[in-house]
Amino acid sequence: MKISCFLLLVLSLYLFQVNQATDQDTAKCVQKKNVCYYFECPWLSISVSTCYKGKAKCCQKRY
Repeated sequence: MKISCFLLLVLSLYLFQVNQATDQDTAKCVQKKNVCYYFECPWLSISVSTCYKGKAKCCQKRY
């Protein structure tokens, strides 16, 4: 029983993994070493573009 639960867990993680570079705008953000956030950018960051087809913000550190 434990082995079947473990295999089910591994299979579900494999099938539902999120690839961060699926969209063109997301790939550009990651290549420039910025970070995507669905809500507001953190305190010492500014929004420079969008991610995930405009659903999130690409944030860059100010310093």
